[in-house]
Amino acid sequence: MVEILKFIRPGEAAFDPEAIGVLASALDEAWGKIQKSGSRFARPAYSRVMREVVAKRIIEMAQRGVQDQQTLVDDALRFLATNYSGADKQPAATTALGAAN
Repeated sequence: MVEILKFIRPGEAAFDPEAIGVLASALDEAWGKIQKSGSRFARPAYSRVMREVVAKRIIEMAQRGVQDQQTLVDDALRFLATNYSGADKQPAATTALGAAN
């Protein structure tokens, strides 16, 4: 849960403890799916940056009012598949990341 907090910038919308729990769970679930997909995003060279991208997307959507964990997960995976697909040409990873579409 603490990990998601480091991606919330000071002055951004505050989240209550329950919302932070949902955000943290969404990040863990989305990242778990990325790892299981075999995506190069989960490799050491990419993982820190890509996990941050996922976390920031989840926070952005929560600030827009999305509160459902599964919706946050699906959106984060769709966001990666749409915006970073050229960087990840592995068929299994593209399929797993695109599965949220």
